[in-house]
Amino acid sequence: MPNVKFHAKFTTLVLGALAGLVVISVILFPDKAFQSSLEGLTIWWKLVFPALMPFLIMTELLIGFGVIQGTGVLLEPLMRVFFRLPGVSGWALASGFVVGFPAGARITASLREKNLLTRTETERLTALSHLCSPLFLIMVIGIGFLHNAKLGILLAIIHYISAFATGFLMRHSKQAISPPGVKTPVAKPKESISIGKSALIAMRQAYWEDGRTFGKLLGDAVTSAVQTLMLIGGYMMIFSVLINVISITHFTDILRPVTQFLLSFMGIFTDTTPQWIKGLMEIHLGAYAFSQAQDLSLLPQMALLSAFLGWGGLSAHAQVAGFHQKTDARYAFFLQSRALHAVLALFTTILLWKPLQLLLLDTEPSFLRLDLASNPAAAVPFPLNGETAWGLWGPMLLQFLFIFTIMLLISVGLRLYQRKVVN
Repeated sequence: MPNVKFHAKFTTLVLGALAGLVVISVILFPDKAFQSSLEGLTIWWKLVFPALMPFLIMTELLIGFGVIQGTGVLLEPLMRVFFRLPGVSGWALASGFVVGFPAGARITASLREKNLLTRTETERLTALSHLCSPLFLIMVIGIGFLHNAKLGILLAIIHYISAFATGFLMRHSKQAISPPGVKTPVAKPKESISIGKSALIAMRQAYWEDGRTFGKLLGDAVTSAVQTLMLIGGYMMIFSVLINVISITHFTDILRPVTQFLLSFMGIFTDTTPQWIKGLMEIHLGAYAFSQAQDLSLLPQMALLSAFLGWGGLSAHAQVAGFHQKTDARYAFFLQSRALHAVLALFTTILLWKPLQLLLLDTEPSFLRLDLASNPAAAVPFPLNGETAWGLWGPMLLQFLFIFTIMLLISVGLRLYQRKVVN
């Protein structure tokens, strides 16, 4: 397909340019480059790797066994009614919600590569499932950065409301015609067949079409997961280095008039250009920078944090583009969705600030009441007080199963209601 070849060439060009910049940075600023690459590596090893690894392996196994195709039959009413997506997309949405980005994009790319989605459905699902995880919003930003779990909950509420609003608004994009050979193995069940039996038939059909043994499936799943995680880690290290290079070369001075002009509409006259650079480039470093800004009042700080969490960072954008280099999904659609999510998150924070304050009392972060100049020990270690996500596999899996079960129950309820109305 021409689009696939173009995307592959474009991705290769971007990767080559980034690699060249990193090499130049290492030559010119070896100490800074090494330190910044360690920051990206620390985030990847402590937060991203342990969160994504089990879900990526599990997804590849379940696709091979046909489980996701079978549950897709059960989730069809829910996903069609709310997002105009096929039922198999429910797995990617739940994974994106629990694990966070870029799990949704990676799973969506796998579904497209196996011809379970059309191009437009792939683009919609990639945009919808690109979410920050509750682990990152509440534990890392709320507790680790802001020293206040309630602020993390506030950010999570705003993030998910604006995310689903974005998905709902962008679900009306024109349906693309599937290229030759693309088929959806999960057919709509006939009325004479129960929904459970239809799911089992779809599962068995998908398993026989795959044809791989358990050993082959497991090996492919582990290999794919490790390659994906290495790609993510590489992007995070590259963008961590670029952020430091931008700061060292004073490139922020060029963007300062632009950021000050945009902030003037919110009545903010504090220079937050360095935080903007980090937020635009890499969301983990950007969230840390905004959470430690000393001259911002609480509402502007939370509004800007929400906006950049919706944006996601160019590092995550590059990861999504890399995952879809073998598909025909357009990056422009994803870019539009991220911009829309950022704008909606910004205004949602402003509109819901007073009601959420009534629900979440004592939201002033502790670091705003500390004099860090006289008490350096009060500064927040990065990324999360030495803690990692390695011990959270169990709780995350239980949370995923809980959310997925709720989605199944709602979908089955919709199916029964639709049949009752028809009859």
